[in-house]
Amino acid sequence: MEFKNISPYLINAVIAIEDNRFYSHPGIDIKGILRAIYVNILSASYKQGGSTITQQLAKLIFLNSEKSILRKIRELFITLKLETILDKEEIISLYLNRAYFGSGNYGINSATDSYFKKSPKELLIYEAAILAASLKAPTRLNILSSPDETKKRASLILNRMFKLTLISKVEFNLADSKLEKLLINKSFTNESRYFTDWVLRRTSKNYNNVSDIIIKTTLDPIIQSEVEKAVSLILKERKDIEAAVIVLDTTGAVKGMLGGRSFYKSQFNRATQSLRQPGSVFKLFTYLAALELGMNAYDNIEDMPLELDGWTPKNYNNKYKGLISLKEAFSISSNVAAIRLQEITGRDNVIKWAKKLGVSSNLKPERSLSLGTQSISLIEMTNAYAAIASGGIIPFIHGVETISDRNGNVIYKRESSQRNSAINKEILKAIRILLKSSMDNGTSSNAKTSLLNNNILYGGKTGTTQNSKDAWFIGYANNYIIGVWVGKDDNTKVERLSGGNQPAKIYREIIKKLLSL
Repeated sequence: MEFKNISPYLINAVIAIEDNRFYSHPGIDIKGILRAIYVNILSASYKQGGSTITQQLAKLIFLNSEKSILRKIRELFITLKLETILDKEEIISLYLNRAYFGSGNYGINSATDSYFKKSPKELLIYEAAILAASLKAPTRLNILSSPDETKKRASLILNRMFKLTLISKVEFNLADSKLEKLLINKSFTNESRYFTDWVLRRTSKNYNNVSDIIIKTTLDPIIQSEVEKAVSLILKERKDIEAAVIVLDTTGAVKGMLGGRSFYKSQFNRATQSLRQPGSVFKLFTYLAALELGMNAYDNIEDMPLELDGWTPKNYNNKYKGLISLKEAFSISSNVAAIRLQEITGRDNVIKWAKKLGVSSNLKPERSLSLGTQSISLIEMTNAYAAIASGGIIPFIHGVETISDRNGNVIYKRESSQRNSAINKEILKAIRILLKSSMDNGTSSNAKTSLLNNNILYGGKTGTTQNSKDAWFIGYANNYIIGVWVGKDDNTKVERLSGGNQPAKIYREIIKKLLSL
C-alpha cells in the first residue's frame, strides 16, 4: 500500500504515539532514548521504549526477537542504512504494510478491511487512533480482543495528536465523541481469522525478509460462512461449550476452518493447536489393522463383556449383542469388539496405521488405545479420514496456493505432489463399507441428509470420550472431508454431549449446504 493511499490521519496517529520526531531524526532519536531511560529509572520498570518507526521497521524486516547487545548494534546499523536508501514516506508506508494489528491482521490493508470494512485511505480520525493503539501490543490491544482498553489508548492518542497540532480542537472533540459512543459490532468478528493466523504462522518464518507479500489461500468464503452458521445454529442453546471444525478437499486444501466460537474472545485454535481424546473416531485404525490381517466386513466378532489385564472395558450403553459382524460392530461403535480386534491384530499395528495415515501425535500401545484415550489434534484426525475419501492417498494439508511479491512476481506456488497410496483397493473398499454403515444404520445417523445417496461416496464416524468431555464427528462426502470437535477448554464433563449429537448435526448442516452448491 503506497503512502498516498493511506489516510493522513493514520500516519499522524502512528507518528504521535510511536515517534513524534519521525520527520526530524536520522532514524535514531537520541532524545527519545534518553527520555525512555529516565522514565524507566523513575518507575523502576520498563514503561517506555525508545525505538523509532525506522528501528521498528528494521526489526520487522531483518531481525528476530533475540535480545542481545549484538542484535541491538545490528538494528542500529540497519536503521541508519534504511534512512539513506528510503525517504520518510517510504519508511512509514512500508512499516504499516508489515505491522501486526491484532486478530490475525498483518498489514494496514487487512486491518482496515477487517475492523472497519473500508480502505486505508477512507479511515476517519477515531478509526486511525484505534489502529495506532493496537501497535503497542496487537494481540491484547485491538478493538475486538480488548475494546475498552483499546478505546482508552486511542483516546490518549487523540490527545497527543491535538497537543502536537496534528488535529484541530474541533476534530479532536468530534473524534473523541465518536470513540466514546463506539459500540463494538460483533459482526466485525470474522472467524476466518483462525485460518488466517494459522497460515501466517506457517509462512511468515520463510518469507520474513520479503516485503509486502500477497498470499492466495485455499479458504472458500462460502464454505467458511456455512461452517460458522452451522456451529451457531446447532450450539445456539449451548453457550457453555466450544467447537472446532476443519473442512478439507481430497487434495488436503483447507476450505474452511473454525478454531473456536469467537476469535474475539480467544485466539487459541482448537482445530490445530488443541490435543484432545478422539474417542471412537480412532477405531478407524483398529479396523484397518484387522482388514489388513485378512478379515472382512462380514466376519464375526464377539460383542460381549471381557476382561483384559484386570480391566473391564464397557460399551457406551452397557448393552451387548453377542456375535456380530465387523460391519455391525463398527456401526454401533462397540467398545469391547474394538478391544478384541486390537488384541488380535496387535496394538503396534493399530499405531502403525495411525502413523501411516498421517497422525504425528505420540501414541503408546496402551490397552485402551482403540478407544481413543490418547490425545490427537482435530486436523490430524481429519486428514487421516481424508485418505479414505481420496482413494487411499494421504493428502498434504495446506492453506496456501501462491505467494507473490509486491510486484506480482510469484515466489511460491504449491505443486501437486505425486503421493503413493497408503491403502490397497480391497482394504479401502471394506473400510468404506464400514464407514457408510455407521451413517446409514449406526451411531452416525444424525449426520446423514437426504442428499447423501448411493450415487455419492460418503461415510463417517462418531467419537465420544469417557464422561462426555469430548465429542467428535469426522465424515466425508464427494470431495469434502469435515472434522468436528465439541467440548470444554477445561476438559470437564459436558451434559448431553455425544459425537452422534452436536458434532454429527453440525456436519449434517455443513455438508447439506456444500452438496447443494
